[in-house]
Amino acid sequence: METVNNFYFHFLNPQIRVALAFALAIVLNAYAIPVILYISRKKNLFDGDAKAEGKQIIPTIGGLGIFASFIIVSLTFVNTCGLNGNVSSLGSLPPIIAGVTLIFFIGMKDDLLDVSYWKKLLVELLALGIIIVVGEVRINSLQGMFTFMELSYAASVLLSIFVGFIIINAFNFIDGIDGLASSIALIGSIVFGFFFIASSEYEYAILAFTLTGSLIPFIYYNINGRKNKLYLGDTGSLLIGLMVTVLVFRFNQLNSSAFYKHFFVAAPAFSFAVVIVPMFDVARVFILRIFNRTIPFKADRRHLHYILVDCGLTHLQSTALLLGINLAFIVFAYYFNFLGNSTLMYIMLAAIFTFSVFVTWLKRRNGLRK
Repeated sequence: METVNNFYFHFLNPQIRVALAFALAIVLNAYAIPVILYISRKKNLFDGDAKAEGKQIIPTIGGLGIFASFIIVSLTFVNTCGLNGNVSSLGSLPPIIAGVTLIFFIGMKDDLLDVSYWKKLLVELLALGIIIVVGEVRINSLQGMFTFMELSYAASVLLSIFVGFIIINAFNFIDGIDGLASSIALIGSIVFGFFFIASSEYEYAILAFTLTGSLIPFIYYNINGRKNKLYLGDTGSLLIGLMVTVLVFRFNQLNSSAFYKHFFVAAPAFSFAVVIVPMFDVARVFILRIFNRTIPFKADRRHLHYILVDCGLTHLQSTALLLGINLAFIVFAYYFNFLGNSTLMYIMLAAIFTFSVFVTWLKRRNGLRK
């Protein structure tokens, strides 16, 4: 068996492994989605609230195919053992899979039976703890952002748990209109995937493009499915949030040293730009709900995507606008990386805040105050 593994990982070009992982993820989820739709209808696996309110019955377990694709593809193509010390490896894969599995099951339970937000919170923290502490995938430096440089172990763990919690729930919160959460995750996985390839971090590139490949069929069914429409649900939104978190953490780890081959002067700010729309939205909504003395996790229409819909845009138009804004921030952060973390963060926060104020004003001008 060791001889086979040596042959596989030493002689199969790593770029080919990335391409095969990407292709297999597409094929697996493209096959899985019709099966998921069929079983959902046969077994009546739908969101309880939708059935009770008489809404259109659409399966909300789109994350099932993404989860299956991730597990199968990563276990097939990712090298975890670093054979003979000559091949790059991802020893953190088992903790990552453990965290992903925890998130998947709590999301699935919530989609089918409903789960209190406190239980989801505890499982999210447990999943992050396994990846951060056991897998050692975390933010270990802020590269001078707001004067902070290298972080102590305790500070690194606490900050990583906090950031991971925000990212996971950010993707969960923006999954309110067709294609938004999945499209932003798709762009993020592509951006980080190409960075990992350029940095010869092929095992993480496999994880990134596995996510990319599994999202492509889902987005098609989510936007163009019509009778075969499918939603991410908590199963999918929490899952892709955790996967993006892993990519963000590893990206920052690789750029924490000025001696690294593909060093970003402002890696934390750039990674923030990749997920700026969901992260800003969740922070904004949390603050508004707290000021209004409501539970931060209680659903309402304060999200940017709902405001755009209330202003008259369709789901697809709102998704396209927010995705375009997110892409613009990524391009800006890439070309103005030399400004440094703090300056980039101030500029980006001011810009996204101005946009949120404008669309909120536009909604109120139209007499929509909910």
